[in-house]
Amino acid sequence: MTHPPRRDARLYAGLLRMVPKSFRDEYAEDMTEFFLEKMRDVRTQSGTVGVLRFWWRTIADLAGTAILERTTGLCKHVHARTTPAAIAHTTTSNTQHSMFNVLGQDIRYAGRTLSKNPVFTLVAVAVVALGTGAVSTIFSVANSIVLRPVPGVENASEVVTIDRTHANGSGSLSASYAYYEDIAAHSRKMSGVAAWTMLPMTISSGAQGVSALGNLVSGNYFDVLGVKPALGRFFQGDERTVRNAYPVAVISHEFWQRQFAGDSGVIGKSMLMNGVTFSIIGVTPKRFSGVYPVLRTDAWVPLMMQPQVRRGGDLLSKQTAAWLEMFGRMAPHVSTTEAQVEITALTKQRTHNTSVGEPTFMTDYPASRVQRASGLPAEATTPITAFIVVLLVVSALVLLIASVNVASMLIARAVSRRREIAVRIALGAGRGRLIGQLLTESVVLFTLGGAAGALLAVFGTRALQAIELPVDVPISLDLAPDFRVLLVTLLIALVTGVLFGLAPALRGSRLEIATTLRNDSAGAGRGRSRLRNALVIGQVAMSLLLLTISGLFVRALDKGRRVDLGIDVTHVAAAALNAGTAGYDTTRGLQLYRNLGARLAALPGVESVGYARILPLSMNSMGEDISIPGYVPTDSRDGKTFEVLDNIVDEGYFAITHMPLVSGRSFHSSDNEQAARVAVVNESFVNQYWPKQNALGRTIEMNGRAMTVVGVVRDTKYNKLDEVKLPFLFLPFAQHWESEVNVLVRTSGDPALMASTIRRELHALDANLPNPVVTTLQQATAVVLLPQRVAVIVTGFLGLAGLALAGIGLYGVISFSAAQRTREIGVRVALGAGRRDVLKLVVGEGMSLVGIGMGIGLVLALVATRALTSFLFGVSPLDAFTFVAVAAILATTALLASYLPARRAAVLDPVVALRQE
Repeated sequence: MTHPPRRDARLYAGLLRMVPKSFRDEYAEDMTEFFLEKMRDVRTQSGTVGVLRFWWRTIADLAGTAILERTTGLCKHVHARTTPAAIAHTTTSNTQHSMFNVLGQDIRYAGRTLSKNPVFTLVAVAVVALGTGAVSTIFSVANSIVLRPVPGVENASEVVTIDRTHANGSGSLSASYAYYEDIAAHSRKMSGVAAWTMLPMTISSGAQGVSALGNLVSGNYFDVLGVKPALGRFFQGDERTVRNAYPVAVISHEFWQRQFAGDSGVIGKSMLMNGVTFSIIGVTPKRFSGVYPVLRTDAWVPLMMQPQVRRGGDLLSKQTAAWLEMFGRMAPHVSTTEAQVEITALTKQRTHNTSVGEPTFMTDYPASRVQRASGLPAEATTPITAFIVVLLVVSALVLLIASVNVASMLIARAVSRRREIAVRIALGAGRGRLIGQLLTESVVLFTLGGAAGALLAVFGTRALQAIELPVDVPISLDLAPDFRVLLVTLLIALVTGVLFGLAPALRGSRLEIATTLRNDSAGAGRGRSRLRNALVIGQVAMSLLLLTISGLFVRALDKGRRVDLGIDVTHVAAAALNAGTAGYDTTRGLQLYRNLGARLAALPGVESVGYARILPLSMNSMGEDISIPGYVPTDSRDGKTFEVLDNIVDEGYFAITHMPLVSGRSFHSSDNEQAARVAVVNESFVNQYWPKQNALGRTIEMNGRAMTVVGVVRDTKYNKLDEVKLPFLFLPFAQHWESEVNVLVRTSGDPALMASTIRRELHALDANLPNPVVTTLQQATAVVLLPQRVAVIVTGFLGLAGLALAGIGLYGVISFSAAQRTREIGVRVALGAGRRDVLKLVVGEGMSLVGIGMGIGLVLALVATRALTSFLFGVSPLDAFTFVAVAAILATTALLASYLPARRAAVLDPVVALRQE
């Protein structure tokens, strides 16, 4: 009886006659051996139906190969008889079409191949999505805050900010109205110069007032920006130049929708703004929010209306008032450098012209700084950009780890496809064609991952946008990915797909055909892969760097939270009030605040009530020029006065914050406008100006009036957690009226629950006042650690993702390596190796790679973390605890990832292992 293998061999040999003889002579032996081995597997596992199906596929494949080879031979014959000119013409006309055909074939084949391995495809796409999603999320933040042009502005690249600076370019001074007029009138490098300032507002259109942020703007503000109204018009004619005569306003598109429900008849309607009736003349385009888009601006009023809507006298005529921000649009073909040279020259002329009458503190700023408008204040652009760059680097590390992971998966998959690739080579596929196909599969994987990453970025930016910012101005952040972000995400996916798919493609296409077809089996290729090992080492190194950065931010945040502030910020509610914007003058405003304080103090659970112009550690500061009889400052502008930080508080402030009194007394309710002026200073103030002397009864002069020191309090933190001890001055609220204050309420319960109570008591006194923004003092002071908080959230999540990817990648590589060494392990066990020996062998292989990777990562971290110094409050970038903890976490994760496949290999039955081989 004829054995099936012999019959199969004869039938297959007959089918091979379909292909050309030259092809049979080169590949018939290898193809027959491969066919017979596959047929044995099919007969064993699939039965008659499987055998018939396998024969059908074999016949179809051979028929296709025969057609391809004979067509190729015919083309060669024709080519040999064709003239060079004809060949050139045909090649030129068909190259592009052929190239796209090949690309289309590769993409279709990649789709079919990946769909046959859904688990591999889904895991690879998920890993890439995590990496690209991390980068896309942070890039979307950068795009929104730094890169995206100011919405609604025409040719935004031509708009520049203008700052007055010291001669060396440092510092920044706001402009007086006279300075603005001078620059606007004489600049030839600018096609227009405009000025503006922020204006806290209370706006009422017949119902209860609402708090809003407005802008006082020069008449040409919208013209210089190139903004067109969505409805109505902007400022014209005398509205731009005549003072206090034209109460007209432009409102934002968002405010129009929010307060007027998008009523097209809003033009001409009246509303009360800071106690003055204004007529609405226009609505700005959608998403336009002024020069700084991150601030939600609701209304714009002419600069000429300043004396009526902003307290403090007529600032337009006040030479010593530095209160305006300036920007301009450069004339055609003018650079920022040329514009800066011109404006600096104009500024120097003013400082040297004594007839202008600028005060000394202004003449100390004889230069200018002109730079492209970025949507951020000039002093904030550099630190915010630097912080975003740090987050981008961290997210890029996650992308690299993810990409290395996928590259390792592609290498393992290429090894498992050795026979398939060998057959394709045997059937005539060139190495370049194979590399292109394998690279196409990689790019398809990364592109799918990039698309999923873009979707993750949508959710990631929403999560970041949900982080509550403890700031006292309305923030309008639109972090959602736009077309630019999607384009960058796609580009990242394509580039990483090529970069990290090239090595697996090169490795997978480099085969010895005969050896592979004859010997390749489950245990073949068990030699260690240098490329896979290098990828694991790189992955571990990047993971250590990523975790170290995250750990340093965690340590900085923890240390910042444990700093002794010198005051007690717990159990205190804080509400921002501004009676001046509702039309209250000094007398009525003081009475309103006294009545509110009395009502709140009478409530159960309230321990004390007080007021402060500025909340401590709220990234807001205030300073005044003072002089001290007998003291000659070394850095004074006039040899007499010098600036000192101060705050305006009432008699309840020291009790509420538990600020210790060292000597004397705090303020009394009797320290009012009619009483002698008094002040309280801190210990550093005394040590600086009256060392080893009694400060009580000493005199301080400010604005030509003398104040007597009645108390000394202990030093506390005022602006920054890492600030050195500095002199500080407290002034009584009743003697230095400011309508913009914060009411502080210390309660025995949860201060967050006081919000509704404070609003209720305020509206009981005046129902038209807007709802104040209420927070807790603990939340308000947390703003000093905002960069660290955001960094911990972002880098913490990305660090955990990187750690998980590193663990999964190491597990995959060790598992694959152990599987490739099945025969070796079986032989070792058969020769007497115990379970511990196998564990040591497999775990040792993994941990040796981890050790090398951690060594490289440690060197990278020692160098890279030095760039984080400015963000690491009180923590060294070489913090030993962080490095040791990160190394321990990574080593533990790696040990677990190596142990799991090692344990599986240790229980391997040698007989089964050798039989499988």
